[in-house]
Amino acid sequence: MKSIVTLIFVFLMAATSVVAQSNSYQQLKNKFKDQPDVYSFSFSGWMGRIVLNLAGEYEFKNAIKDIKYMRLITIPQSEFSVQNVSVNGFKKLLKQDSFEELAFIHDQGEEVSIYLREGNNHKNHYFVLIEEEREVVAIELKGYLDPESHNPTNTTLAEKK
Repeated sequence: MKSIVTLIFVFLMAATSVVAQSNSYQQLKNKFKDQPDVYSFSFSGWMGRIVLNLAGEYEFKNAIKDIKYMRLITIPQSEFSVQNVSVNGFKKLLKQDSFEELAFIHDQGEEVSIYLREGNNHKNHYFVLIEEEREVVAIELKGYLDPESHNPTNTTLAEKK
């Protein structure tokens, strides 16, 4: 009997962790899910770390060691018009979903917005929105990014001065 209760508990915990995703990402994915040239991927933090290792990006290994999952969707800019929605409208949805904008970068026609929704015990949601000329890329991360750990020399900015 104890093993059945334990098994049910494990399934409930797994289901709860799946539901703990942001509404913003889910609404974006649902809006564009059956459209041509829209691609979405979801993978665990463990798999993301493997991919970075295979790509030779070792300096980020410690920075992302506490990432639980990553989700990514690419949407052609033209689909936003077809669906009668806008990227700015989605940014408003992110703010309604308790995300705060951390940074905005405009470089050579691309705009990158980085958002954070803080959680308890390093269970943050990060959202990166990349607007390119032809497509929009949305990336959601759950877990904790350590901004000091990506530095390969392991020195802080204050130590460099």
